[in-house]
Amino acid sequence: MKDGTAFLGRSATVFAVLAWVSLVIQVFVGLAVLIMGGPPVPIGGAEIPARLIGVLNFVAAAIYWFLFTFLSKTTRLLLDIHAQVAKADS
Repeated sequence: MKDGTAFLGRSATVFAVLAWVSLVIQVFVGLAVLIMGGPPVPIGGAEIPARLIGVLNFVAAAIYWFLFTFLSKTTRLLLDIHAQVAKADS
């Protein structure tokens, strides 16, 4: 890869790694909070049970995994398009 596209290639890899790391951490934290519970968490003046926060961690895990995976795949797609256009110009 050229210098300009090398950064994007590394970025796509970083996004893919972040997707899986965030998924594992969020699921672990969600399970821990779901199993152990805890005192209610005040959010916006309402008392939210801690176990509900554990479930919300699972939702956040799915959202972050999707977002980082989407960024990784989109970056790879742009690199593939760039490579095809560069090959056609040659």
